[in-house]
Amino acid sequence: MTRIVLAIAMVCATVGSASARMVVYTARSGDTAESIAADYYGNRSLALFISEGNGLGREGRLRPGQKVRIPTAFRYKVRRGDTFEGLAQKFLDDKRRAALLASFSGLKISDKLREGQELVIPFQHLHQAEAPESLASVARAFYGEPSKAKLLQDFNFRTSPMLAKGEKIVVPIAHVRIRSVRLQAPPPPKPAAKKDRDKDKEKEPVAPALAAADAKEAQKREEELAQRVGAQLAMAEKSYKDGSYSDVPAALDKLLTDEDPSESQLAEIFKLKAFSYVALGMDELAVNAFREVIARKPDLAFDEATVSPKIRAALDKARKTP
Repeated sequence: MTRIVLAIAMVCATVGSASARMVVYTARSGDTAESIAADYYGNRSLALFISEGNGLGREGRLRPGQKVRIPTAFRYKVRRGDTFEGLAQKFLDDKRRAALLASFSGLKISDKLREGQELVIPFQHLHQAEAPESLASVARAFYGEPSKAKLLQDFNFRTSPMLAKGEKIVVPIAHVRIRSVRLQAPPPPKPAAKKDRDKDKEKEPVAPALAAADAKEAQKREEELAQRVGAQLAMAEKSYKDGSYSDVPAALDKLLTDEDPSESQLAEIFKLKAFSYVALGMDELAVNAFREVIARKPDLAFDEATVSPKIRAALDKARKTP
């Protein structure tokens, strides 16, 4: 399975005093925040991180050549001497956030860090209230869980659970990562200078052999990835068939976060999400999911004899929604 990896650059940028990991993308004609989110996050509904993060309007329209920052959570390998407090100060701007940093990796502040251990580092999204709103509504918008209002309150050292119009709040995002297939691998090291023709001839057979080995290893990784994604997708399909509709979107969101499905697998993932959302009565989410499918399979159609009218109606609405 061959994939095209766009030329982008992973950079560490400074926002205030915050150390942030992001990709800088050069917009092309027709790009929108939603189309970029679909490409880099695998989920069009995550466009707000691009539109709000770059000060774009609601439509998220971009000019060709415009530089767009695409933030991402990432995994950090613990080094000797690292502490939660030190890492919280470095990545989250305040050592008092140490316990929260630990929680993003399912750890406690009392846990001992080991060299080489991986920690999830969230990016910090700055949200501004357009009208008075509660932290619970912000948590629902960004996490899908109003109960995470306490996390927002603690992260921002707030006493009030309400935001006034125009007030800003930092939202830590640990579950949104750029798909690794959209990150450009570093270029291979340049070959050493050749001293004479005899040595050139000696080395000629080596490069093709190495290239073949690299290609074989890459193909093996792709096959293993496809098998992992296929197995998890099959489990989600079983949950849907068993009537456990509410379990399906969460399982598929985890799949999108943990793995890098192919474009054809992404179409199947979002189609299954759409089916589940229809079954749960979440029509708008179903339409959004179908938009992701259409972006990858424009000619998608369903048999009227086997697919319910509600599902077909959601697909039709997705086609008509700009």
